[in-house]
Amino acid sequence: MDLTQRRIEIATALFAGWSSGNPDAPEPYFHPEGVLMDVCSGTFEGWPAIRAYFASALARSQDLRRVPEGFWSRADGLAVHYVMSGPVANPATFGAEHVGRTWQVEVVSLLTFDGERVILERDYHDRGARARSLGIAP
Repeated sequence: MDLTQRRIEIATALFAGWSSGNPDAPEPYFHPEGVLMDVCSGTFEGWPAIRAYFASALARSQDLRRVPEGFWSRADGLAVHYVMSGPVANPATFGAEHVGRTWQVEVVSLLTFDGERVILERDYHDRGARARSLGIAP
């Protein structure tokens, strides 16, 4: 198996972990000293900080999904296009009338690998896309 295919397998397993509802599921695919940088939420350094961030996201949307739709190989990793979605769980987020409705956001992630694990994940998406997908904002 070539390196690109192996990285796609690891990335697919990582995103399945992100979609599992279990804040520990991505850990085998993420380097313990890894960094997650999210354009809207900030930078999280080391697995404990990444796990805490992910656990807080699950509290806001328990059925969070990250479904990869395309991969592009780079010398040090992959670029991944995926759709992130989840139901509104907290009425304070978008209003009680939207609880249970599913939002979705298109995301591009740049994954850098250190061997068999992701050491850097940079996520790029539009902060207002969730509200727009619910028809709240133009």
